[in-house]
Amino acid sequence: MIFVRMRAAFQLLLLIVGISNAFPSWADKTNGIFSAQQSCPAYVSKNKLTNPGHAELKVGKSYQTIEVNRPDRPSWYRIVVPNAYPKERWVSADCGQFQAEQGAGAEIGTRNKVCNTAGRADSYILALSWQPAFCETKPQKSECRITSPTSYQARHFTLHGLWPNQESCGERYEFCGEIRTKKDNFCDYPAIKLDPDSQIALAEIMPSVTAGSCLERHEWHKHGTCQTTWSMEEYFNLSVDLTRQFNEVGMAYFMNRKIGQQVRTEDFLNRLAAVLGPVARERVKLNCEKGMLVEVQISLVVDMTPGKDLEQLIAQAPKLTPSSCKETFFVDPIGFQQ
Repeated sequence: MIFVRMRAAFQLLLLIVGISNAFPSWADKTNGIFSAQQSCPAYVSKNKLTNPGHAELKVGKSYQTIEVNRPDRPSWYRIVVPNAYPKERWVSADCGQFQAEQGAGAEIGTRNKVCNTAGRADSYILALSWQPAFCETKPQKSECRITSPTSYQARHFTLHGLWPNQESCGERYEFCGEIRTKKDNFCDYPAIKLDPDSQIALAEIMPSVTAGSCLERHEWHKHGTCQTTWSMEEYFNLSVDLTRQFNEVGMAYFMNRKIGQQVRTEDFLNRLAAVLGPVARERVKLNCEKGMLVEVQISLVVDMTPGKDLEQLIAQAPKLTPSSCKETFFVDPIGFQQ
């Protein structure tokens, strides 16, 4: 009888342990930055120490923190690791230093503070315009007065911007410098200072520079200030290089052959996959207005090296949401259409 009771008690104990292990340990949501001081593994499960993809922290890099295992004496932090899958990972508290955001309790205020602090990007977007179609939607822009069929923007995609992104901020990761709000007139921003060669290169692929509408000022103060990797000049030189790469791999040639015609969206995506790799289809978003292709947004990895092939920068980038284009779109020629 005693043996039977002991066995029943042991089975009950196993049941209790099993139930407790079936649930994740308690964690407290937090908002802050974890600065890596060691190259440590980043686990999906801190209990089982599972690490798909062998993700590791990079010394000196800061990571957005979303949870802590206990608020009083934390031993684990759950952070967002860019380019890992899944991105949410647990790291030991011994691997770095955590700094909480100030003003906790005011959710909107905290979010805004997080989303205008430089150096926290987890990916980039390269936004390129098909200028003739853009000008059909914004005819008042001074760059839209350039209507020569021999101009660069008549037959090439042009630079809208290179945007650092932070997933937790959505589309609101912006204005991380001294300028904190958008100017109604882009020329009211402080001027951009580039050396002569960089200025000439930027003016070719960004028509607003030649036209004097100051888009480059807006792009730097809204987006460029949210990255800390490159100087202003390096940031724009990289933007120029990426824009040229997209055009020169064959996408400008594809569009030139279709000017004034309806194009199947699937044909455009197939061409994209042929020159930038099959995964590019899921990492590009096409924006259409009035039945025209106006903009192409390309997802890029956060750790970009100037001079690296665009195809490599796309390969490991996050996926983008589906495009706004329907089954076909019109390739608008330069000059306003009646």
